[in-house]
Amino acid sequence: MSTEFVAPCGLYCGVCLDRVVNKVCHGCGCACGECAGQWHHEHCGISQCAAKRGIETCADCDDFPCSRLIKFTFEPCSENHRPVLENLRRIQKAGKARFLAEQEELFADDKARYSWAFAEYESGERWQRFEQWVKTIQEQHSGAS
Repeated sequence: MSTEFVAPCGLYCGVCLDRVVNKVCHGCGCACGECAGQWHHEHCGISQCAAKRGIETCADCDDFPCSRLIKFTFEPCSENHRPVLENLRRIQKAGKARFLAEQEELFADDKARYSWAFAEYESGERWQRFEQWVKTIQEQHSGAS
């Protein structure tokens, strides 16, 4: 059980598509420089905020839950972010090691992992459609000028 499997935002990385399916990530806490974990550190505002504050997760933050984390949790295109607030509350109450053990047990069966992978895949598809829609709107507006 790796402590790298808890992202600063509270996501459980043990069921992430990048790690489980694509085999390109060791978890958001990984700084090997060869996997997607480093990319997340460099591009995620929550990860950058946690690093700047010197904390592992938002559960350790005096400002928990902040507006950035709440926005992340309820981002319309990312259903897979929904559990982060409760995950972080569980980390506060039970500790990181117990939280990880519970997550490992919860996702031990294929159906639970596949269900989560499906939700993450659907979120990725939603983001792609959203980005295409934004591009179309921007092109329409730039052509109208």
